[in-house]
Amino acid sequence: MKKIFTYISALFLSFAMVSCDALFDGLEGDLTKMSEDDLTSSEAGLVRLLASAYSYIPNDAFSTLDKNTLDATDAHGASYGISRSGDWSYSNIRTVNKLFTQIQSAFDKGAISAELRDAMLGEAHFVRGYIYFGMVRTYGGVPIVTEPLDDNYDGGEDVSGLLVPRSTEKDTWDFVIKEFEEAANLLPATRGDGVYRATKYAAYAMEARVALFAASIAKYWNNAPISGDYTAVKNRLTYMAASDANGYYKTCIDAAKKVIDSGMYSLHGGTNPASVDAAKKSLQELFTARQADELIFGRSYELGQATSSNGFDYGNSPNQVHAVGGTGWQWGRYCVTLDLVDAFDNYVSASDRSHTSGTIRTRNDGVENEYVTNLSLPTQAGFSTSTDYIKYDNLAAPFATKDARFQAHVIYPGCTFRNTEILIQGGIIKPDGSATFYKQDKATLGGKTYYTFGAELESNYSAFYDMGNTNAGNWYNSGFGIAKFLDPGSALLYSINPWPDMRYAEVLLTYAEAVAESGQGDATLAKQCLNDVRHRAAFTDDIDLTVENVLHERRVELAFENDLSYTMLRRRSYIYGAANGQRKHALVPTVDLRGNEPKYIFVRANVYHGDLYTSTNGLYIGDYRSYYSGIPNFSKNKIDPNPSQE
Repeated sequence: MKKIFTYISALFLSFAMVSCDALFDGLEGDLTKMSEDDLTSSEAGLVRLLASAYSYIPNDAFSTLDKNTLDATDAHGASYGISRSGDWSYSNIRTVNKLFTQIQSAFDKGAISAELRDAMLGEAHFVRGYIYFGMVRTYGGVPIVTEPLDDNYDGGEDVSGLLVPRSTEKDTWDFVIKEFEEAANLLPATRGDGVYRATKYAAYAMEARVALFAASIAKYWNNAPISGDYTAVKNRLTYMAASDANGYYKTCIDAAKKVIDSGMYSLHGGTNPASVDAAKKSLQELFTARQADELIFGRSYELGQATSSNGFDYGNSPNQVHAVGGTGWQWGRYCVTLDLVDAFDNYVSASDRSHTSGTIRTRNDGVENEYVTNLSLPTQAGFSTSTDYIKYDNLAAPFATKDARFQAHVIYPGCTFRNTEILIQGGIIKPDGSATFYKQDKATLGGKTYYTFGAELESNYSAFYDMGNTNAGNWYNSGFGIAKFLDPGSALLYSINPWPDMRYAEVLLTYAEAVAESGQGDATLAKQCLNDVRHRAAFTDDIDLTVENVLHERRVELAFENDLSYTMLRRRSYIYGAANGQRKHALVPTVDLRGNEPKYIFVRANVYHGDLYTSTNGLYIGDYRSYYSGIPNFSKNKIDPNPSQE
């Protein structure tokens, strides 16, 4: 009887494997039509197997996890809190475990050299380590399986040979780190073929990322302690000890330092751009094409083929300049919040590029921590025309001295994108002092007609219209949209720019964070790493090496790359009390016609969605067990469940 691996998943898995999803540029094929002997008889066959394995990497390409934080929201609704699931991947692990034997088989046949065998084994370790990384960050400790278990199953009723208990969370983290260390030992330092395959320094960069994750959970686990008599906690399946943190920080520092010392990578555009515009240009280039100086590991989409993830450009382009096809509610989905916009620093001036607070100035009295509760109510709850708002001459004026990263990666009111001025406006104050928000209205001043949304026709503006209609999500509801990852020239149905899963800027910030957190490593180098990232964005001053400064820099540098979501997960910082008023906010540009000429005021408001009637809701997790997702099929597979399942 053909032996079949059935471990963990509820469904039986045949030997069939998925196609590689064009992961290696242009390499595709249905592996189910090729025999194992064919696949292991040539380098080309093994490359196909590897490409299939790479497709299992849970790198969250073009996903939108940061919409669950304060930094972004969806046009259809405001989500809060942890959102991780779907990483239970034992069918994929079985395939990768089989790959180890297939690579050795090819070598035994003389199909590949020892050098190529070792490099391919390094790739297999890299992929397997990444899959387990996806699992441990989601579930805590999991069963560690490193070989195909077919020989432990005869096709009958007895499946005991397939039942492997969960390892502790610490042991699982240690296994993942070991996998990337082994991958680094086997992989080549460079690849001359230009495809998106792991290298020695991609493995070290991943080891640093994983070790920082483990260190943070260990140090901050008690920020969200799981109390009670839970089996998974008692057995340390969902538990990390603070005493282990420094060991992981040391591993992180050592791995990141190897990448830095290699001299193989640099920040694209350099650390001394001639101007803010030069910095903005290089930052845009960084995400629209493969920049080998900074990209350490990523995923290619350059063929422009449809996949489950690369419709990002179409789904998130502004209403005014979106791709043709599909239905209207599919674009304009990714809304950037005012909370993040305020976090991008300002330059002091065009000539003085040292930093100052990035909080958008909206009021002459300097009060910038008050938010209108609900502009959509007839009472416009919380808004008053008597508030001493600053009156700007145009929509883009408040953002003139913003961080180059903001200018490159955020769609903001009055900016130019794809040769079009993006109209983001949500209110009008008429000459008689009456105000309208979120509904089309108009008034005349000096013989010219002005509209609530900045224009009369829906095709000519990009925000705030019809927000109560869940089928009309092509309108930014926060005052800002995403530009990062979007093609600057034209809208694309399917993105062709790569997904930058690991870039050098992250390695620098990871090193800086680990040194700041632990006091280990080279503090002088760590400060340089932190400031090099800032200098690439055209800032000329230095900031001190502190944990707060590093986290701030991660937030703006890695915005929309899912880093904040994972940073909050690993640091157990999704915990906020309702009294802290942590919720998402919008900036509502409003044309004010009460004077002799039109001016623009900018109203701070709650994002229009489910919690819009209160200013004290937000990122609140009352049940700390949420940090660990439920284990699939734990009863069938006779393993301990997670606390939320007891």
